[in-house]
Amino acid sequence: MELKDLFKKEISFFNKDLKSKEEVISFLSEELLKNNFINSKEDFEKAVYKRESEGSTGVGDGIAIPHVLNPTVKNSAIGFVKLKNKIDWQSLDDQPVDLVFMIMTNGKDGNEHLSALADLSGYLMKADVQSTLRNSKNVNEIKNVLTKDTKVEKKENSTKGYDLIGITACPTGIAHTYMAAEKLEEYAKQKGYTAKIETQGRRGIENRLTADDIENAKVIIFAHDKALEGLSRFNGKQVIDTSTKEAIFKGPQLIEKFEKGENLKTIKAASDEGEGSGELTLRKFLDIKGNLLGGLSRMLPFVVAGGIILGIAFLIDFAAGNGDAKGNFGVTSPVAGWFAAIGKTSMTMMVPIFGAYIAYSIVGSQGLMPGMIAGLFSTNVMNFAYGDPKVSWSGLFARLLPENIRGMESGFIGAIFGGYLAALLVFGWSKAMNKFPKSLTGVRDIVFIPVISLLSISLCMFAINIPLGYLMRSIQDGIQWLAANNLLVLASVLAGFMMCVDMGGPINKIAYALGNLSIVQGLITDPNATGYDQQTIIMASAMIAGMVPPIMIALCTVIFPKVWTIKDRDAAKANWLMGACFVSEGAIPFMVKDPKRVAVSAMIGGTIVGIIIGLGKVTLLASHGGVFVFALLSSKLVDSSTSLTGASIGTGIGITLTALIIACFISASVLGFWRMLDIKRGVLVLDSTNGVKDSINAKLLKLKNNPKEKTNNEEKILKLQSKLSSYEEYESNLKLKNIEYLKNLEEKRQKKVQRKTNK
Repeated sequence: MELKDLFKKEISFFNKDLKSKEEVISFLSEELLKNNFINSKEDFEKAVYKRESEGSTGVGDGIAIPHVLNPTVKNSAIGFVKLKNKIDWQSLDDQPVDLVFMIMTNGKDGNEHLSALADLSGYLMKADVQSTLRNSKNVNEIKNVLTKDTKVEKKENSTKGYDLIGITACPTGIAHTYMAAEKLEEYAKQKGYTAKIETQGRRGIENRLTADDIENAKVIIFAHDKALEGLSRFNGKQVIDTSTKEAIFKGPQLIEKFEKGENLKTIKAASDEGEGSGELTLRKFLDIKGNLLGGLSRMLPFVVAGGIILGIAFLIDFAAGNGDAKGNFGVTSPVAGWFAAIGKTSMTMMVPIFGAYIAYSIVGSQGLMPGMIAGLFSTNVMNFAYGDPKVSWSGLFARLLPENIRGMESGFIGAIFGGYLAALLVFGWSKAMNKFPKSLTGVRDIVFIPVISLLSISLCMFAINIPLGYLMRSIQDGIQWLAANNLLVLASVLAGFMMCVDMGGPINKIAYALGNLSIVQGLITDPNATGYDQQTIIMASAMIAGMVPPIMIALCTVIFPKVWTIKDRDAAKANWLMGACFVSEGAIPFMVKDPKRVAVSAMIGGTIVGIIIGLGKVTLLASHGGVFVFALLSSKLVDSSTSLTGASIGTGIGITLTALIIACFISASVLGFWRMLDIKRGVLVLDSTNGVKDSINAKLLKLKNNPKEKTNNEEKILKLQSKLSSYEEYESNLKLKNIEYLKNLEEKRQKKVQRKTNK
């Protein structure tokens, strides 16, 4: 389908007198519903506002391109409105809008939505096209200009090459990629230059620059908001390195700067042709948040999907009344086991994927393999290195270690360090081999660097696990001493606290391992010793405390919705099931984004659980299962014998539920109030909308479009408009506070640097 075919007479409007962005969206949504392009006006508007909350679609030059990919769309199309008077759209150039293109698709037609947006973004940057559109009176005139402008003009390349070349790329690979390319070509033409711009967008690399293009260019501009591919082609060349926004609006100034030799950057990239690794620089190591989120975004589906499917396995066995001798659910029924295998496999890949993509975000594809190996050695999921040495292909590393520290894990914290170490090793070996002859660069990238990186990261992880193993053994010995000295309450508190420190990391694993040891009487081995029959208090404390972090997150997003983004609240819904199933890892994505507040709040809850479980002398004979093994809880306050009675089970469940509810509520409150306070102080900034403005706008639109009870609606509209105005003022104040906070931080940093310099 050609772009012009997406424009329809029924949804193309000229010289419409609409006063605001909200009126335009409402008007177009109504017309789309009336003409059978969408199923639900409300769902469509929500999708539009959700996209607007992620960044304005006002692209500049008086043009807005809102776009929707949503199941409510019946037929892909582009709605068009030429406004009688310009309106505010919070555009990138801060100028009002008079041309609005609404692209919509349901995603069933492949990349049609993305291709249409990319095509629009490119040709709408041309001044003559904009002029024609503003003078158009019907849809046929729009189609004519589209038919004319979507024809690809052949760029004849002379032996002298092009005067100006460049590469453009944006995170989504859609609008700004092609807008920046079109604008750079336009600015070059104004200067009398020939130009060729490579785009690295959603449709892949187009208009690729050749070695001759690069060699003969007079001006080179990189306009990008993400890492570029194939930079080794430019090694030794000086370029202007900037953003797509700068290229779109300040292209002439960029060309002048290049000609004057200002702000030029010399490219020194590793050979990365086609690999997507971009330039290797130490600067990428400093973007800690970006690197962690790079790993987190790839890890999250493994956690959420795996945790939910594992919960299904528990539910199946629980509903069938199954469970093994120790009360473990999800492993008895063959059907439940099938689901459990899927869930466990997905979740065991969580840490390796995390380590792999931390390394990838720093050094590109060369970091994937060593980063993943670091994650595998952190979790011991394959047993080759740290399993049972008695099995021929198991525990091959463990044979080199003292028996008392074999099989220790570092969890996702090990993956973080491992991912960074892997990236650093790849960076170092790449720099060390940078001067290989060209004939050997392929062998270097495919053989030498991967082999040496694999050996290096394996040695590093082996070394890390040795001190970690001794640390875990020391803590284990300490808890055994507490149990032996009738101080199991303290052991319970410590276990609850440790379970919430790193939620799947080494400290969490220590507490959980101790709980498992208590079930098999491995903490106190003498049946006549004090605390022998109560040592599974540690298992009860560990499991109930492990349920706190995900439930705390889910509860906090309900009680304090304004301090979380819409995406966070959606992601947190899965944590109800994860928490109920004792899958602590559901809280990890939130802790990575907000480590201090989430971890401290969870540790408070874990400590509360430990205190109540310890004082209530609640024991547990199952090592996993969450709420599905509550029937195996027992309180030694009621019955100190080793058997389970109705009274001891009922009391144990009651104390446990009390502990869980109190801990989750207090932790959620601490987290919510802490985030609220820091948001008001400007210390914490949400990375996307929290939905307040979206909700008010949706209510306003609904009232404006409801002809019934007009008088009452007008009063409600005024109240909502006042509320919207107040919230926008509140947001503006938050931005000012954040700027002040960042300014103070920078002043403190500079003072610190100055003090060091004076010394």
